[in-house]
Amino acid sequence: MLANTIIGSLRSDSDSDTPQEDVSLREKMLRQQKLLDIIGSIPAEEAMQEHPRYAMEQLLQQLMELTGSSWGFIGEMKTGNKLSQLQTTTLVNQVPERGWNFTPALQMVAGNGQAAILPLTGDNPAPFIGLPIHYRQQVIAVIGLAGNASGYSAETITFLQPLLNVLAHLHIHTLQEMNTRQLQTAFTRLKSEWDSLMLTLDDILFEMNDQKVFTHVWCSQENLLFRPREEVIGKTISEVLGEHAGAFNRMADKLLLTGEDQEYVYPDIRQAPQNWYHLKMRQIRDKIPGPKRILLMVRNISESERKNHSYQQAQSELRRSNQLLGICQQMGKMGGWEFNVITGETFWTREIYDLREVPYDFPITFQAAASFYHPEDQKLFIAAREELSHHKTPYDLELRHISAKGKKTWVRSIGRAVFNANGQLTHFRGIIMDITDKKDTELDLMAARDNAQKAAQSRSDFLSVMSHEIRTPLNAIIGIAGILEDHPAAEQAEVVHNLQFSANHLLGLINDILDFSKMEAGKIELESIPFHPDALLQGIVRNYQPMAGKKGIALLTRIDPLPATLKGDPVRISQILNNLLNNAIKFTSEGAVTLEVHKEAGTTANCTLSFAVKDTGIGIVPEMQDKIFDTFVQEDSATTRHHGGTGLGLAITKKLVTLHNSTITLESKKNEGTTFRFQIDFDIPETVQTTIPAKNKRPEGFLKGMKLLVVEDNPINIRILELQLKNSGALIETASNGRLALEKIKRQPFDGIILDLHMPEMNGYETIPHIQQLQPEAFIIVLTADIMPEVTERLARLHVKDMLPKPYAAEDLLDILAQYSNG
Repeated sequence: MLANTIIGSLRSDSDSDTPQEDVSLREKMLRQQKLLDIIGSIPAEEAMQEHPRYAMEQLLQQLMELTGSSWGFIGEMKTGNKLSQLQTTTLVNQVPERGWNFTPALQMVAGNGQAAILPLTGDNPAPFIGLPIHYRQQVIAVIGLAGNASGYSAETITFLQPLLNVLAHLHIHTLQEMNTRQLQTAFTRLKSEWDSLMLTLDDILFEMNDQKVFTHVWCSQENLLFRPREEVIGKTISEVLGEHAGAFNRMADKLLLTGEDQEYVYPDIRQAPQNWYHLKMRQIRDKIPGPKRILLMVRNISESERKNHSYQQAQSELRRSNQLLGICQQMGKMGGWEFNVITGETFWTREIYDLREVPYDFPITFQAAASFYHPEDQKLFIAAREELSHHKTPYDLELRHISAKGKKTWVRSIGRAVFNANGQLTHFRGIIMDITDKKDTELDLMAARDNAQKAAQSRSDFLSVMSHEIRTPLNAIIGIAGILEDHPAAEQAEVVHNLQFSANHLLGLINDILDFSKMEAGKIELESIPFHPDALLQGIVRNYQPMAGKKGIALLTRIDPLPATLKGDPVRISQILNNLLNNAIKFTSEGAVTLEVHKEAGTTANCTLSFAVKDTGIGIVPEMQDKIFDTFVQEDSATTRHHGGTGLGLAITKKLVTLHNSTITLESKKNEGTTFRFQIDFDIPETVQTTIPAKNKRPEGFLKGMKLLVVEDNPINIRILELQLKNSGALIETASNGRLALEKIKRQPFDGIILDLHMPEMNGYETIPHIQQLQPEAFIIVLTADIMPEVTERLARLHVKDMLPKPYAAEDLLDILAQYSNG
């Protein structure tokens, strides 16, 4: 019925005089111009891809205005020609009257690809026209219009056909562009996954082309690269390795010529790192013919090489000992034995009788010889003698020996087959030597090594305990002083300030000792995070202005314009400059202290800054200048008494500068002042990565409703925590050890747990796994006075990432808690 109505309407429009056929030529030209304007205003392909719905709505509105329609629809065909796959893309003006249902007509247009017109009839309360959009004889979309009071005609279809053609090409091109973008996205993701995979294979991977030019670099640890990545890619072996390039070039040439894999073990080409590497060079075999490519797989074998070197040294020592024993057997405690395979006779030299403390007429048998060895070693000796007897396999054993009188010694027992000139076996011969002294030395060395390891562990344990015992009361002092400083009484402001200063000074001394200990153990690693150099330098200088002012000296700066943001370790840079400025002011009585920072070189990606701290103080005599960076060294005892200090500041400074792959130098004359200089290389992050969040003052109640369990055995620290969180809105419960904490956790849920590590009955390390099992959603924050490197490693194994060392700033704790709040 619907199809007949549509076809009949098309015929009547073409055979009768409709209002549209009476339109004047001028009106037709105006309509043509409007159509051209619509085609010209169709959004560009980029706009169609970025805002397709808005673009289609704009087009549909113009088309409705052109045709005098009050309702418009654009639908897109999805993978196939089934009617159920016509999906609405754009709809303008929902149909208001009852009975307006053009879905069957739209589905018919989509199904047969023919335009359809429904005139105004009793069954259709509004005229309607459906227009298919074709591409290569396939319907890709449908446009529906309705509501023109004068109705629609076949001329409308012809009139709008150019627009339909343009839309068809634009739609297909847009789909192609979207497919291209999807392919590009997939390629980017695949490349990222490829890079990640490559990083798991070996420590360093390089790719070269057949011209021996590096094209790719993958490295799991950037510090293993002997040059920055950007100085390797695009360069040849000779350009990158210089004087060390010969062996690499020869291997690459042989690989390209023969296709045979190449391997090479070599030391680090840099002077400082004592590392060894294993290089495997092979050709990448592509399925598609093309230029040859080379893959270089470099693995750090320093540890195994050191072990192998130690092993080789031990083997060399053993061989040397054997040679010396051969020469000195008459002088040493050594005896020989022989067994005649023809007569069955056994012979011992006098030294063996003496070693075994038996008379010289003692009956000699194989069983008798075995009986002198320790019961646990007899099986080893018997098996070796049987191998010698049946398979002529020589043996050389170190065994525990027990004489007839019970004297315990270590002996080296050697046996081998002896053949005559015709190759016939005649004897088994060997020696037994007393190696008790040698064995005792080895055992003593092993014991000394074990004792050294225990001593090192004891030292670490002592520092850990001392750190905890000192930092725990310091946390209370600094915490209380911080709380008092928020609202001090007028007469107490100076006292609170002095308390803060003294506590922080003591904390600085403790940190120096612990930092030095960590550096000695190789446990400090530099961070690489964005920071603002101007703000960092201004803050350091501002902190030391009062100290300089009290001594009546000037604190000056000469700082070049610097990049807004650098990547590095701001904490360690601050530590270096703090040490140098503190020393400079401490040892200067008149004149000035100057901080200079100059930009020496740089690109858009990195730069080098030169630092200098100058003073007009007491200076350093030439004979002390080489020792001033040593541990616990100051120029003389009077200096220590007058100025104080541990003598660790410059030792730590030198180690921190060395960690930055740099060197610190000094220039000084007695009573004329001192200048310390060093340079550090920095990366310059991209603009989008330079945002450094500012610390904002937290509003009262920002943790409202958060339930926290504080696990701490020190009541003073608990009270400090309660005062620090007083205005946060958090609900706090406490427990004095891990066992009591778990009892509370079993009874009620908590949003987070703040706990100490050192507690009686059940410490923090033991408690954390139980917390994670009972309440896996609760966050854990560790507050600890133990800041030894092992603490961080143990917490990392427990998957705890939030840790604050005591003493801590209340603001730092609030910042961590804010990450878990819903406010």
